[in-house]
Amino acid sequence: MSKPIRNAVILTAKGGNHSVGNKNVIPVQNVPVMSYPLRAAKHSRHCEAIYVTTEDPYISHIARMEGAEIIDRPAELSQSSSLHKDVIKHAVEAVTLLHPELENVIILLGNTVMVTPGIIDRAFELLDDGSCDSVLTAWKAQDDHPYRAMKCNEDGFMESFLNVEAGSNRQAYPDVFFYDQGIWGFKKECAIEQKGPTPWVWLGERCRMIERPWVTGRDIHTWIDIAASVWYLNSIQPNDFYHYSDLKG
Repeated sequence: MSKPIRNAVILTAKGGNHSVGNKNVIPVQNVPVMSYPLRAAKHSRHCEAIYVTTEDPYISHIARMEGAEIIDRPAELSQSSSLHKDVIKHAVEAVTLLHPELENVIILLGNTVMVTPGIIDRAFELLDDGSCDSVLTAWKAQDDHPYRAMKCNEDGFMESFLNVEAGSNRQAYPDVFFYDQGIWGFKKECAIEQKGPTPWVWLGERCRMIERPWVTGRDIHTWIDIAASVWYLNSIQPNDFYHYSDLKG
């Protein structure tokens, strides 16, 4: 009989991609991007199983090399228009069929290097302490506050996006946070019920935050993000308060 699994990590990684081709497997410091979050999960103290949901044979190959199991993603969930909420629901249901005792799930993205084992552990601990049904990593965004957002009108001129009366002093704004492309964690039922805060509906109704500095919040969608990833690995992660020095090994 296999060991009961309570805590699982699922990494989402589609092949192809339009923003940067094959962004999940581009080498960053000679390591495929998706290997970084997979290795973070492997070094987590609380993660008991790791899965990758994909339709891509090469991604599957790398995932297996890193010790992950594969969830075969159907064609209808492998399109550029496919919604993350449907991909996540499918993956959670697939893991639940294998492990009905599953309780906690953490979703990682295949196109970011900015995840550490300690962040994964902290999320599992929050899910286990009973104070929430979901958790995400986020950064405080006073410089990019909605009060400062602008749009281009039909005449080509800039105007306020919200049209809210606000000064330029960011310290006077109410705190605002953005998901930082790190992790989503939740009780498995949340992925099925999908009652969370839009657009992250697979989270629960009682979602807690792990706040990180804004510089940890980049996934790869442009070539400049690759340069930012190298900078993070060399400059930020070694000083991360949840850093494990053997992530690259």
